[in-house]
Amino acid sequence: MKINKSKAMLIAAVILSSFLVVAPTFLPQSMTRHLPQFIQDKQISLGLDLRGGAYILLEADLDGVIRERISGLRDTVRKELRGDQNKDIKPMAYSNLAANDGVVSVSLRTREDVGELRRRIMGSLGDEVIVESDGLTLRVFYPEQAIAKLRNDIMNLSVDIVRRRVDSLGNKEPSIARQGDNRIMVQVPGADDPERVKELVGATAKMFFYLVDEEAMMTGRPGIDNLVIDGVIVKRAGYISGENLTDSTTNFDNRTGQPVVTTAFNSLGARQFAKMTTENVGRRFAIVLDGKVLSAPVINEPITGGRGQISGGFDVKAANDLSTMLRSGALPAELTVVEERTVGAGLGADSIRAGEIASIMAMAIVVLFMILFYGTLGAFAGVVLCLNVLLIFAGLAITGATLTLPGIAGIALNIGMAVDACILIFERIREERRAGQPTIRSIENGFNNAFSAIIDSNLTTLAVAFIMLSFGNGPVKGFAITLIIGITTSLFSNITVLRFIMETWARNGKPKEIRI
Repeated sequence: MKINKSKAMLIAAVILSSFLVVAPTFLPQSMTRHLPQFIQDKQISLGLDLRGGAYILLEADLDGVIRERISGLRDTVRKELRGDQNKDIKPMAYSNLAANDGVVSVSLRTREDVGELRRRIMGSLGDEVIVESDGLTLRVFYPEQAIAKLRNDIMNLSVDIVRRRVDSLGNKEPSIARQGDNRIMVQVPGADDPERVKELVGATAKMFFYLVDEEAMMTGRPGIDNLVIDGVIVKRAGYISGENLTDSTTNFDNRTGQPVVTTAFNSLGARQFAKMTTENVGRRFAIVLDGKVLSAPVINEPITGGRGQISGGFDVKAANDLSTMLRSGALPAELTVVEERTVGAGLGADSIRAGEIASIMAMAIVVLFMILFYGTLGAFAGVVLCLNVLLIFAGLAITGATLTLPGIAGIALNIGMAVDACILIFERIREERRAGQPTIRSIENGFNNAFSAIIDSNLTTLAVAFIMLSFGNGPVKGFAITLIIGITTSLFSNITVLRFIMETWARNGKPKEIRI
């Protein structure tokens, strides 16, 4: 039985690398500050239940978006009835134009009008909608598949926007995921201002630029062509939507020194903004965000460069939050906070201590059991178990996976599973000795015969762990991550490291008997 030098170098390199990777997590900074920066950055990320932070469950108002779409469909039908899209088309006489239960209906005077309106709507909307007629009544509605796709697209877009907003806070390893059909779960470990997180992810951030109706403001009587927003009377038509914004940053006004938000439009938005400001020099326009007027400045000169400046008496934090919301985009649906929790760091520290005690006790009991039942081989198993725990922590640090309280439970389970592999090997060695095989041959055959059983049992568990990781949420994923990493490291520890230790012991010590 020869010692493979390359195997020895591989094991030494893995152990040394693991110590270096986990050092920044467990040792004080004064002892690790001389390590390379990329190693100092490889700290184990703690989950919300261990580190503390904010937990928010949001619910999207999908029905509200559907109602807006139906309202827009009704406006489209009205335009086709009036012939707004083409001045050469004569308007139709109609009555009872309404939108109820997702269906837009209208009553016409003749069947020819019904057929003509159908052609106009199909020419405008194509196969996006279904058009049905019953006598002189025409009904227009979206198919069920389109509504289902719209709801799914809204949720996916909302998750992406919430993720971009949370990432802007600089928190490491936030968790944002869909729950059910219309909810989004947000976990931000280490968040020191949960209220700010809630405000940032929950704000719809729909921005509009409206012209202020100065005459209506003087009389205080808005007309049918006006909207009253936050006490300001604006013109309903001719507004610019913030959806054409492409960038938003926080700056400081050169004159006042106050924080302001600088915005940039795409080509379409720039043309619209230039047209509005060119035609309305000397008039005011209101900057409206989520139904609140941020400011209503006077247009001193045409703004043709596609860039604007928003001032509203912001402090730096408010300006940063506004620029983040505008940069990440407006939420397609209003999000309502249905559940929120703040986990204190003290509770997380208690959980860590409880997990440490449980893991140490499990390790001590298992190692004691192995030594009592298998003697020297049991001591070897104890060394391998300690190495396996080290490799699990190194794997968490390298992959950037988040360690949670269920993850600690996964580590404890991995200790038991790693022992199971050792027991299989030792029992195979015992069988070889009972069959009369010499010591070295018994060790070699024991590992070879146990190999297939170890691989089979670990692969089946690994498959279950990947299923939990793919379909589970929160605690289930935390448990699955440590289980996957632990199975991988235990295979290396038991098959490679334990065998190397026993081969070295057999070659150097030349034992005539293995006491099991």
